[in-house]
Amino acid sequence: MRKLIVALFIETVSLCVAYYEYDNIALIHPMLAPTLLGCVSGALAQSTNQYLKKKFTPNKIAKFMVWGCINGFFTSAWINILVTKIDNLFYRIVIDQTVGAVMFQLIFNILNSLWDQGEVFSPTTRASFFKSLKYSYFFWPFFSVLLFMFIPQSMMFPSNCLANLFWNLILSKIA
Repeated sequence: MRKLIVALFIETVSLCVAYYEYDNIALIHPMLAPTLLGCVSGALAQSTNQYLKKKFTPNKIAKFMVWGCINGFFTSAWINILVTKIDNLFYRIVIDQTVGAVMFQLIFNILNSLWDQGEVFSPTTRASFFKSLKYSYFFWPFFSVLLFMFIPQSMMFPSNCLANLFWNLILSKIA
């Protein structure tokens, strides 16, 4: 349990530093900041879940760090594409929820299956995909409306990362 508390402390400090230094990190490379922020928020969500279960599994923390890197990189790119290419707010939200939600849940489930079973599409992967997609539609449409209607573009990805912290808690329970 002590190792888990140390991990939670390190991840929390790392998340705060990543948020605070986000713009400076982005100066090194624009996709480095979202990748690091995704990595740390994924790790923190998984460690928080493990703390609640009182079970320390470094392999799952590593998996959510990898997922966070992938998710951070592609979510940042996805938000930029939606904001710059789709002017109509309604269509932006619909495309985010029909294409983006499916795409990100599929990527997560493929990573999860490869990590745990060494195969891309297993019966478990299909079941997990539809389960996580179903849960995602209880969470992400509301955030998508909030994100695109009220949050300034410069704060969209960091806000999305905060929402992803909560979402990764849900995914870590499903995975």
